[in-house]
Amino acid sequence: MTLPTLAALPAGKPSSTSYHLAHDLMPVSNVQRRLAGRNKMVPAVNLDAYRFRTVIDWIEFRVEFGRMTQRQHVQQVLRRFLDRGSYIKPKNMGPGLTFSICHIRVQEPKNLALIEDIHRALVNTFGEAAGSRVTAIEISVDAYPAQPSDAARATLLGALQRTIWTNRDIWSNGASRPRVSIGKARHENQWLMMGPETDGTIFCRSSSENHVPAFIDGTMYLGARDEDVMIRIMDKVIDQQNPNGKHTILSDDRKRVRIEVTLKGEEPQRMGITDIPSLRQLKMATFQKEYFQFKLPTFLDVTQIGTAKDLIHRTRETWRADTYLKTGVIGLMVMDAVTTLRRKKMKDGVRKTLRAMNKSTRNPAPDARLAPAFLSWDELNQKVNVAFQQQEKREQTAWKRMKV
Repeated sequence: MTLPTLAALPAGKPSSTSYHLAHDLMPVSNVQRRLAGRNKMVPAVNLDAYRFRTVIDWIEFRVEFGRMTQRQHVQQVLRRFLDRGSYIKPKNMGPGLTFSICHIRVQEPKNLALIEDIHRALVNTFGEAAGSRVTAIEISVDAYPAQPSDAARATLLGALQRTIWTNRDIWSNGASRPRVSIGKARHENQWLMMGPETDGTIFCRSSSENHVPAFIDGTMYLGARDEDVMIRIMDKVIDQQNPNGKHTILSDDRKRVRIEVTLKGEEPQRMGITDIPSLRQLKMATFQKEYFQFKLPTFLDVTQIGTAKDLIHRTRETWRADTYLKTGVIGLMVMDAVTTLRRKKMKDGVRKTLRAMNKSTRNPAPDARLAPAFLSWDELNQKVNVAFQQQEKREQTAWKRMKV
């Protein structure tokens, strides 16, 4: 008997097709002691069959002009550089709909050097009373199948949903927890697992039965909309960037799997993004290290059953595999953590009882099964790394061509 390796990729809409994602179990070649005797579970996806590319979705910055102006005049300057309108949000609206402080969001700039060009033109036109400040930015990684098809995108999407990694706190705030949405209304959210308040109940996160796989025709979220970092994973089949709110259905060759990361609040500054000139020093690879990491789960080799202890191990690893196949490394990480905490509490209770009975309280040997059981998905991380390196080259070329 081997572990389960087939993940269901359900669809949330009646008109969508459901799929499955197979996995391969293979020995871990890593020499680290914590991974000895373990197998890794790898999504059966040919990553060479996809083209990966990074995109700056948008960037938002705050400017304080030297005089009052109006939206249309600011937009006129922006349109010298852009073929679409930009979002302008005044902060000190006065008589005649005039303002001197505003936030400007530029959609899909060709490069960051263009933002400095735009800022320079705004300053030359309206003056500047105080330094500019970058307030938010959104970066995406797109994956295009070489042979476009719904199945090719669904397979990779299922793999990304299960291997995306974050070490951020996505549990303290209920709105931050892993979820998938097939619409914009809050009631259309489906939580992939419950929060820590359910631990110790029948809905405990340590049970694979309480984990639900994400829909492949919805958007998976990690983090809340009002937090400094939010990650979204989706099958990008429509473009919703039209100012009138209407969407455009993309052609098959433009449909792709997308991971979007939105940074705002204090996060841009933590990344070294402060004012407009700071964009020149920004290293694109930093985004990958912080937000675009993928990991694989590992499991004890339970193919040989010789003792009752081996049978217990197999049962436990089967539960862990079921959990990963539903909610990925995020769900499995939570399951392992909750299980570890529960076992620790049980051991603490046993020690207290033994002390009361005046018996030995020697600490039990550490349980190697509770060690961190994840490792990098090197093949996918390398694909994403190359995409960011290519973006870095494009940025450097743009800065060199920029007129000083």
